[in-house]
Amino acid sequence: MIRICRLTKLSMTTNKFIINTVFFIFLSLITGPVLSYGAEESIEIRKSIRSDDVLTVESPAFVGSPKEYAPLETVMKEGKKYHLTNSEILDIFTVEKTEYSESSILYEGVEYIDRMPETAWVQIINEDLKLKQTVELPVVSQVEECFYWDYDFTFPIEVSGCQEDTYLLGDRDIPNGVPLIDYAEEFLKYLNLPGDYYQITSIVWTGEPVERNGDMVRNAQARGKKLVKNIRAVYGGEVTVPSVKAQIYRGIYEEDRPENQTDPLIYKNREIAAYERQAWNGYRKIVRYIITITITLTVLLLLLIVILILHKKKKAESESESDSQLD
Repeated sequence: MIRICRLTKLSMTTNKFIINTVFFIFLSLITGPVLSYGAEESIEIRKSIRSDDVLTVESPAFVGSPKEYAPLETVMKEGKKYHLTNSEILDIFTVEKTEYSESSILYEGVEYIDRMPETAWVQIINEDLKLKQTVELPVVSQVEECFYWDYDFTFPIEVSGCQEDTYLLGDRDIPNGVPLIDYAEEFLKYLNLPGDYYQITSIVWTGEPVERNGDMVRNAQARGKKLVKNIRAVYGGEVTVPSVKAQIYRGIYEEDRPENQTDPLIYKNREIAAYERQAWNGYRKIVRYIITITITLTVLLLLLIVILILHKKKKAESESESDSQLD
């Protein structure tokens, strides 16, 4: 009777321990993920910062004094007024580039018989970079700026056969001894010069007759005026500008806002700080939950095996002790 009572008490104690253990493990299995994940959320903090419109203006690249490139105190853009809040000078290297450039040459006193050159060596100047280049470019346009009479028009005349009754001017016989100015138009025709552009005002002898190759010749000098013009020729084409060390002026502007402005503020810049916790949703959280269950079940199984082994051992010791008492 004592044996039965002791075995029953031991069995009840062991069974209670097993039940409590299983309940505890099951409770851990159920509530563990809840405790681990249920309170964990994805927290996102959003911080909005009010920002007025900001405008950045950069000057052309320049070499030399920056004074003339300094940014203005106020600028207008798209109907908005901006005021300068900060400015700085930055050192840079310009990028080599090929661009169209032009340069002009003024030709003065161009007369009828002159022909304008089709190409010319001109100097291309970049004022900002203080860069001068001499290049050959083709003419792209010509502009006649003005017309005027040039009274420095002279040309020599040589008369042969001056001791004869007549002498030839081209195919025209001129009587010997008559004033040469009377034949001014014939002289222009002989030289193929149009009367609209050239006029002879005087012809004078410049020496006495001399013999030359068995013939008597005499020299004269014609004077007059010629209609000339000033022509400005523009030469242009593609010119490669090399890379040089230069500077730029950068100005930072903010939009002017009247003090009594009632429009709602515009929040443009937004900073987001996300603190990510593991929640139930999501593939990664599901995988972690499955792993947790697997580990928990494995631990439960091992614990049950240990409990059964201990239970059998305790039972065997109790039976052995009971047998000894009976004996």
